[in-house]
Formats: sequence, structure tokens, C-alpha cells
Amino acid sequence: MKGRLFALLLLFCSLEPARAGEEELILTFLGDIMIHPVNYCLDDYTVIYAAIAPYLRRDNLTFANLEFPVDASRPYAGYPCFNGCPAYVEAAVNAGVDVFSLANNHSFDQGREGVLQTLRTLEGLRRSPGRHINWSGLRGNLLRRFSPTEIRTDGFRIGFLAVTQMVNRSMPHGYVQVVDYRSPSRRREFLASVRELASGYDLFILSYHGGIEYALQAEPEKIAFFRELAAAGVDIVYAHHPHVPQGTVRVPAAGGGAALILASTGNLISGMTWSIDPAHPEDPRAFTGDSALWQVRVVRRAGTVTVDQVRPLLVTNYRNPRNELVVVPFSGLLCRELPAPWREYYRRRYHLLRNHLQSACLSLTALE
Repeated sequence: MKGRLFALLLLFCSLEPARAGEEELILTFLGDIMIHPVNYCLDDYTVIYAAIAPYLRRDNLTFANLEFPVDASRPYAGYPCFNGCPAYVEAAVNAGVDVFSLANNHSFDQGREGVLQTLRTLEGLRRSPGRHINWSGLRGNLLRRFSPTEIRTDGFRIGFLAVTQMVNRSMPHGYVQVVDYRSPSRRREFLASVRELASGYDLFILSYHGGIEYALQAEPEKIAFFRELAAAGVDIVYAHHPHVPQGTVRVPAAGGGAALILASTGNLISGMTWSIDPAHPEDPRAFTGDSALWQVRVVRRAGTVTVDQVRPLLVTNYRNPRNELVVVPFSGLLCRELPAPWREYYRRRYHLLRNHLQSACLSLTALE
């Protein structure tokens, strides 16, 4: 076990330790790992994660959405057709990311070859000594069915499946698993599949990439679909795509206990706030640079697995003195001596993010 995470912010206290007779997992869920020019032009990608790596290395598993193909034979590319490099992904792995969701709207940005090269890159990283990474969402062989990735850790058998609502480029064949919740027939078909698949695991985690971009409040139809997934056997719905956080809610699980909906985990790292004006911390675009390390405690009591606690460690994208955009916890950043406009900016952003997450969680609960 990689250990246990401890939140540093006063509002979001640490996860409670396991009680006698309980088995536990500590899982961390991250927002989108993106690759804009200000990100891929760094000389050293490890600096992106230096401030959060200690937390990611102390849990059982850390999950992230990789929002770009990885084809080393092609140049780096930002929006609208992304392409990254193996070193950029390797930095995330070295920081502690264990499981990647590969199903998102940019998965097919570099076509079939981009899919194949992404899978080869991850296979190469997995073969490196001491690394045990997993992923879901892509397939290179069209004859192979999409199926959950099985992960075994600390006595738990975990099923992980990643799907996306859409892909941006025309995809003549199904290299990416696409499930549009707005399609009644596809929705019914997928829910039936989940009911069958989820029963084979102690814990079933579904990564879903979809919804409305930049919407601070999750749309009711999406949350209704997520609740149907929980009723079908999904224990954790890990959602992303809006690029801003949308809160969390615990709901009844199919096997008793509680399931968790992470409505949108926002961005972990991107270049979206590179040109933000510190004089305007209320700019809605600033939420694309604020997120959390979503720390989730799962316990097994008397054979029943339940999501027991969720605690977000609030983080933000910070442009450091070397002009590098990195991820840092608010707790550490607010203790630094920052130039006056940025000091007030990040203080305000912390309060806005905290209040937003409280409001978003209440809104999700009200949708019950």
C-alpha cells in the first residue's frame, strides 16, 4: 500500500483511519491532464507534480484522465488536435498516477495511429521496473471487446472501465468506447452491460467523460444517468470533461452501502489560465485552473463494500517564479510570499472554490 493521504486544509479534514474489522482502500481521483503549449514547452515535466507527488504516492491508487493521444512520431500539438509525448506521461506516472482513463473527446485527435501509439507508450511505461500502471478506454484491436481492466490491490478486486460521450474527430471504427447518455437506446444497452460486469468485482469504477464544458453546475440529465449507473452496480462514477469541478454526492449503492458520484473533477493541469488577470479572480475562466485531489476512502465491512468518506485537497495551477505552470495545494501556496496582486488573487480563489464546492455538493444532493 502506498500509505494514506492527509488533507491540509482546515475545512476539508483528513480521512479517518480504519476501524477494527474493516478493510480499506484510499483512492485519489484527479482532473484532466492536458497538454497546451505552455505545458509541453517545459524543460522538466516533473516540476508540474512536485508539490502534489507526496500525496499521490501515499494512497493505494491514483486515477487521472489523459486528455490527449501520445504519438512520439509526430510533433507536440495543443488545441484543437492534441498530441503529447511519452516523457509528459512518464512525469505523471513518476509522481504517483497509477490508472489512466483514455476515453475522452480528444482520444482520436491523431486518428488510428494515435490510438495505437498511445497504447504502445503506456505498455512501454508499464514494462519499466517498479511500475504497475493500468488504463481503460481504448482498443487497438477491433476484434477485442471493450471490457473492464482488472486491478488487484490490498485484497480488493477492482474493475475499471472508461467511456466517453463523444470524440471530436470522425471515427470510422470503434477504437474509443463511446456512450452518449442522451441516446435512450445506447443508455439502456450500456446500463444492462454494467449490471452484468459490475457483479464480478469487489469495487467497480466507471470513468465517464461528458457533459457541458465549463458548466459549474452539473446538468440534471447527466446526474440522473450517473444515479442509474450506481443503481446498476457502479461504486464510483469518476466524471470529467467540463474542465471545472462540479462537486460530489454519495448515493445508495446496488449492493448496499454507499456509492460515489464525482460529477466533474475539473482540470488537474492545463494552460487555460496562463493569461489570467490577477485583478479579476471572479473570472469564471479561473475555475479551469482550480480543482482538488479527490481523496476517497472505501471500506469493506462484513463483506459489504461502501464509499465511506470523500475529502478534496484543494489545488490550483500556479505560475511560479521560473514561469512554469505547476500544480500546488492552496494550503502551501497561501503561506508563501507572493507578489501583491497574486497573493490576493489566490486568497480569493481559495474562498471561491471552497464555497463553490459546498454549493455544488448541495445542488447534487437536491437532485435526489
